Amino acid sequence: MKSDLNSSVSRSLLILECFSARHSHQTASEIQKLSKVPRSTVFRLLATLTGLNYLKYDAETKKYFLGPKVLSLGFTVLHNQEGREIARPYLQRLSQEFNRSVSLLMLDKDEMVFIERIRVPGLMDLNIGIGSRIPVYNTAAGKAVLAHLSKEKLRETLGQIKKDSRAVQHIGKNGLRLLNRLADVRKQGYALNDQESRKGIRALAVPIFSTDGVLYAMHMVTSPEDISIEVLRRKYAPRLIEVGREISKTLGYRDEERNIAN
Repeated sequence: MKSDLNSSVSRSLLILECFSARHSHQTASEIQKLSKVPRSTVFRLLATLTGLNYLKYDAETKKYFLGPKVLSLGFTVLHNQEGREIARPYLQRLSQEFNRSVSLLMLDKDEMVFIERIRVPGLMDLNIGIGSRIPVYNTAAGKAVLAHLSKEKLRETLGQIKKDSRAVQHIGKNGLRLLNRLADVRKQGYALNDQESRKGIRALAVPIFSTDGVLYAMHMVTSPEDISIEVLRRKYAPRLIEVGREISKTLGYRDEERNIAN
């Protein structure tokens, strides 16, 4: 009985993990293919998860999507994250100083998740909110974190990135192009994204460390017409690095603890 329960729980989690920003609505067949859970079991668990409000079902499209129960769990996690609470006042001061929207993101497998965002009304917003996700391999926030992962964690993350056929052209054969960029990020202390992930978007990001290593990235988004790369490097990068170090120190991080990938 206990074994059956563990199996059902594991398979239910596999089904929930099938949903992402790129795959937000899926049919039962698509879920079965991604989760590799037996077809009969998938339909049984989908009915259970829908009944519990972890999933919703659209009868017209015959597709499932995440329900409010999952979202409430996600927000509970966000509200309990120490890093988010500690970083918020720093983000607020930096946003006021620059009159720019500033965000805090966290690594989740091969994506970066927005866990805090201080917005400036009227400026570029991109419809980004708490819980929004962006790729890790071609964004400033992603590269800021990847550059400081341990060798083992970086290898693991690269393996996940390579599963996305769209990512391969950006990271190069065996990820060498990305690894070269990450070496530059480590030297500079910040990462830039000059329209790599989306046309018309420039972003600047710095890593945030804790006693567990690099967990977060703080970043600021602008447009090519608004701020040049030179100004981002000269004016904004030093200040973001400074504030990033302050947040890291508050999180208990000390420079000598750093374990980066070489």
